Amino acid sequence: MSEYHHHLQVFDNAFNQLPHYSAYPLMRPFVGRGYGQHGPKILLVAESHYLPLESSLHLNAQRWYDGSEKDLDDTDKPCWIHTRKIIDKKDGKWTAKGHEIYRRLNRALSEAGYSGDGNLFRYVAFMNGFQRPAVTGESLEVQGEDIEVATQTINGVIDIIEPECVIFVSTKAKRYLAKHLDIESEGVPHPACAWWYRPTKHGTGKERFINVLSGLYSGVEAD
Repeated sequence: MSEYHHHLQVFDNAFNQLPHYSAYPLMRPFVGRGYGQHGPKILLVAESHYLPLESSLHLNAQRWYDGSEKDLDDTDKPCWIHTRKIIDKKDGKWTAKGHEIYRRLNRALSEAGYSGDGNLFRYVAFMNGFQRPAVTGESLEVQGEDIEVATQTINGVIDIIEPECVIFVSTKAKRYLAKHLDIESEGVPHPACAWWYRPTKHGTGKERFINVLSGLYSGVEAD
């Protein structure tokens, strides 16, 4: 019996035509099986993946973008940039310390009205904005190449999956990248940062995320 996945693969031929995903196919977006079927088509854009301290390919932007995932060996832990494998937890439970973003987003999706149990990413699409991983525990030091490749890649994904709404779940990614997108976008703080729960005059990051979603639909049905 083939393994069940929460993500679709119907867009992969188109994704593979994008230069960055041709070089790093592990970084292709996660597009949930219920994307656009139980509510608006929503693309969540986070900040970046990470690679371990002993990895070096990503430390130089030009070297990273001139390379490919074939240049990564086991010590580089290429599984750390495998977007779909990271998100596609059958029961929607992420146990790794660095996966707090997925735990918090999954809870927020539930509170925003997505019904059903387990992995609620099945209703949305998800990708990282910056296509070069950061060093573990640090935020990416953004270079011109990062903005250029990110812009090309995100707009390419938008053309392919045609989201009705793009929501940045990283203030840094929105600050650098939103102005380069072909469509308007919303933005909230990174779910793993303190601002996700810290009150402001606009509410917490989590409340703002839920409010954006609540303004797009009145609710969705479980599969």
